[in-house]
Order: sequence, then C-alpha cells, then structure tokens
Amino acid sequence: MRKKTLGIVGGLVLVVALGGVTAALLATDSSDDDTSVDVAEESSTEEITLTEQETYNVTSIDVTNANDSYEVVRVTEGDDETNATFAIAGWEDLTYLSTLYTLPNNTASMTANQIVEEECTDLEKFGLDDDTAAHVTLHFEDGTSYSFRVGNTASGGSYTYFAEEDDDIAYLVSSSYLSNFQNAAVDFVSTTILEEPDEDDYPTVNYLTVERSDLDYIFELDYDETADDEDYTGGMVATHVMTSPVPAYLSPDRSTDYVTGMFGLIAESVAVPVPTDEEMEEYGLADPYGVVTMDCNDGNTYVLLFSEPVTETDEETAATSTYYYAYLEGVDVIYRVTGDNMIWATVEPTDVASKLVLATYVWNVGTLNVTITDGDTFTFSAEGTDDEDTVVTLNGETTDTERYRQFYAFLLNTTAETIDFTSEPEGDLLAEIYVETQDGSFSRDLVFYALDDYTCLITVDGQAAYTCRKSYLTTLQSNMEKYNNTNEDFSSNWS
Repeated sequence: MRKKTLGIVGGLVLVVALGGVTAALLATDSSDDDTSVDVAEESSTEEITLTEQETYNVTSIDVTNANDSYEVVRVTEGDDETNATFAIAGWEDLTYLSTLYTLPNNTASMTANQIVEEECTDLEKFGLDDDTAAHVTLHFEDGTSYSFRVGNTASGGSYTYFAEEDDDIAYLVSSSYLSNFQNAAVDFVSTTILEEPDEDDYPTVNYLTVERSDLDYIFELDYDETADDEDYTGGMVATHVMTSPVPAYLSPDRSTDYVTGMFGLIAESVAVPVPTDEEMEEYGLADPYGVVTMDCNDGNTYVLLFSEPVTETDEETAATSTYYYAYLEGVDVIYRVTGDNMIWATVEPTDVASKLVLATYVWNVGTLNVTITDGDTFTFSAEGTDDEDTVVTLNGETTDTERYRQFYAFLLNTTAETIDFTSEPEGDLLAEIYVETQDGSFSRDLVFYALDDYTCLITVDGQAAYTCRKSYLTTLQSNMEKYNNTNEDFSSNWS
C-alpha cells in the first residue's frame, strides 16, 4: 500500500487526527445505504496534493463510467496565456459545452480534502469498486499518466469519494472537480445549433425559404431594402416581405422569429453526434420532412433539415409533447428540438402576413391608378423626391401635391379584415389600385372582387391575399369625389 505524505512537520499528527475523523464518519452510517456517510463539518486544514500539472500539459483523458466509455483529446495546444482546447476523440469538429474543459482543468492540478480510510477493504461502500466507479486516466505531455476512480458523493453532496487506481486509500475530493466524469460523451456536445452573432456583426438575411412535405408551395420571405427607410413604412411593416406563396407585407412582431430564428436556435438535446448515413435515414433526415434555407449577406447560407413531428406521451401524467429531429448542414449532429422551437415546421403564411395592404412611401411612387367599376378613375403620375420638388399630375392635369399626399395617406390606412390565400376571385370586379415606384423597382396591383353582399376579396398581383368590407370601396369612391374640394377632409372610416 502506498501512503500519501501529508506534510513535513506535523504530518504524523494529522494522520492520527484523520484516523479519528474517519472513525467518526463511518460511525454515522446507520443505514444500509453505503453512500450516506456523513462528512465532518470541519475538514482537514491541509489539503492533500494529488496532481501538479498545468491543464495545457494534458494530452488526453480516458473515461469509463456507467454511461459510456470515451477518450478526450487535446486538439490545440496551449500555454500560460492561451487555453488548450479539447474534444471527444472522433468528434473533433463539433462544438462543446464548457463542461468538457473541466475534465482536464479540474484534475491536472488536484487536491483531496481529506483521507476517509487509509486501508479500505470495502471500496463498494464508497462506490469505488470496479463495477460502480468512473475510471479515469490522465495522460500528460511528459509521457506520465495518472489514473483514478470516482465514486459516490458523500452526504451533503459537496464532496465525492475518490481513490487512485490500484490503491486502497479513499479520499474526499470536492464534487465540483469530479462530477462531470459521470457524463456520457454526448452530454458534452453543445445543444446550440447555430450561434447567435454579436449585435454589431448581425448579418442581414437576404431570404428565408421553408419547404415542407405538407406544402404544395415554397414559403419565402425576402429582404426589402426600402423597408429600412423609416419614412417608407413608419414602422408598420417588417424589413422583409413575403414573396411566396403570395406577395404580402409582414407583421414586424410576428415575422422576425421566422426570419432570424435560426440564429441562437437551441436543441432540447443531442441525439446523435457524427451520424452515419443509416442514422440519417433512421431519424428521418435522409429525405427530410422539411428544409429551411437562410441566405445571409455575409456570404453564409444555412440549411436546416427536420424530420416529421414525433409525439411523446408521459406515462405518469399522460401529457403529450411534440419534437423534431434536426440537422444543420455543416454541423455533423442530429439534434432533438422541441415543437416550440422548430417554428418553421408549422408556419403558415397567415402566421406572419400583415393586414396592411399598401406600404410604398408616397414620394417613391411614380404611378398610381385607382379605378372604381361604375365609378371614377384616377391616374396619377409623380416625379420628384419630396413634398417640395415633386410634380404630380391627375388624369394628365397638374394637381396639388399636398392634396395628392392626403389622398395617398388614406390609401396607406387601408387594412384588410382577414388574410385569405385560398378563396378564388369568382365574383364581379369592383375596383383596382395599381402602384409603381418611380424607378420601376416595385409594383403592386390590387384588384377587388365581390365575395358576397358585404365582403370583397383582394388579389395581389393576381393571387388571393386579403378580404375587406365592401363599404371600404364606398368610402374610396366618396373620397375620390371629394378630391377637388380641398376644403373637405378625406374620410378614413367605413363600417
């Protein structure tokens, strides 16, 4: 048996004292639970050195516990100023939680709090027997190694039983040094699927698309450069617009998570690190149920695959939960993601579309045509950059710029009653509003059809998008009649 030197002066006294503490510790174990040995409130005043190395001198660690067997390897070297980095062997390209670093950092230089038993013949009562303990070997750069066993936590949880391999001295070591050696290798892999950039480095999402087996169209949200201009929208719509399945403005509150939500996406757990082709097939990702593509202006394009929904029922509570398996191309991990976080798996256009029908900034408009069937027709043409230099004509005649602005403000306040992407424009054509910017970069054609006696269907560029009340068109016709009477305010109410 190898003895541990506890100090040069007074060492013998301390050993004797510890022997008394050990007897007291064991005497408190009145149950059959060998892990319930109480720890003395006052521990040794002199810690016992077990290892004295720098973390960056650890080259690898072998770990075998009840959950797993794996090797931790150093992937980049370190020094006094730079930390070495570590990974699980075979998974070197993955991203890890900080807990992995605790394995070399906490044990390269390690001390014990006290000796529990010097000649322990019953290691099982401390969880230090071969079948129960976690077995660990540290390998150092100088060719030496240090092997030890991690046992049960002592009463109170602050300390854990510890023994060097092939030795019968049982120690108490701070649990914070040792608890992570009971983890399986997968427990160290980061559950962050895609890191969120710093605010100053946040890229612009050029476009985001969602393709799903249950959709017969591609759901697409595109960046709209004009929406960055506060004058353009007044904050009423988002910086992205829907381009498929129909052109529509987006609600800022309801669309942002879908556009940028891949950044900072967190999985519930890691299912399979470095999956094989067979495992991709098994988890429904070889031919995925859905694909989300996010293209950014920093040159990166991210592609997230996800499986069909999986429903799980708690046997005790009968509560059900839904989750998805997911795989981000370029990150070789299959994750398990909750239904709440996999928002693209259920998104519908109506979840994100705004009820705002028009949003083009007034001084960007070059052509504005408003036609009421069996009513008036206005054809506006505008040229200029602001209210001072813009020249506007109405049906070929110069018109007052401010009156034009007021009329257009009424059109901007037009909001839909509902979002409707499914109805067919089968009724009578009641009205049309066409807008095109001066530079020709944007145009929108709104056509109003009768759905019933009280409701209109609005198509956007030929596709069903919204409904509104027919009374809106009555108000529109009334305002067109008021246009030339500059003393009469335009109405903005309809029932």
